[in-house]
Amino acid sequence: MGHNVWLLGADVTRSLSPAMQNAAFAATGIEAHYRPRSLSTDALADAMAEMRQRQDILGANVTIPHKEAVIPLLDQLDPLARRLRAVNTISRRDGELVGFNTDVTGFSRALVECGYAVDGQSIVILGAGGAARAVAEALRGRPAELTILARDPDRARRLVDDLGLEHATVSTLDQLANAIGAAAMVVNATPADLLPPGWQPRPDQRVFDLRSRRSAEGRSMLLHQGATSFEIWTGRAAPVQAMRQALAEAIEAVPA
Repeated sequence: MGHNVWLLGADVTRSLSPAMQNAAFAATGIEAHYRPRSLSTDALADAMAEMRQRQDILGANVTIPHKEAVIPLLDQLDPLARRLRAVNTISRRDGELVGFNTDVTGFSRALVECGYAVDGQSIVILGAGGAARAVAEALRGRPAELTILARDPDRARRLVDDLGLEHATVSTLDQLANAIGAAAMVVNATPADLLPPGWQPRPDQRVFDLRSRRSAEGRSMLLHQGATSFEIWTGRAAPVQAMRQALAEAIEAVPA
């Protein structure tokens, strides 16, 4: 019997992950299919109940806006996911659902792959959701200054408090121009364009956009978090090059 893995989000119809993960299953000879499933937060509980009951389900990826909302519906949390209070990967094990976060690994590996130097730099993270939490954790103790800038400053303060980021500051949208103007690196961890229209980075300034359809950096993070998720579901080493090739072909076939 073949197995299934779900991608759960509000709208996952244009996701690049199915092409990447299905290529991984094909390359390793695993009889499984990765299926996108768009659903509202209200439908999450029923989806988790179905996942527990179905023996063909290996697990799921979770994306916007469910990374935090899914946590109370799971049976166990990996220590990193518990610390972040954000889950992007679920593994079904003996009828129980275990939550993980592979975004931290994905972002960390993408920084190295894309040649981003962050130690001692001033960095602004746009957003305060699950992806922003993973980025902040990956940058822990490395930037000289870390600023979390979000539409909801209370949510940004919770991020700082939850992760114990002693030297991080919270900023608001009315301070956006000043915050990004002083930063060596800007990380967009939201699905929106928060940067001012027409803004261009300085020659010495880097922008890391987590949106995989918008940037090579975002696709690198998608690749590496996806490879780690694959290993959690299957217990097998991820075929990274096959996944990378599938991503390249998918983005070329349907450009942003």
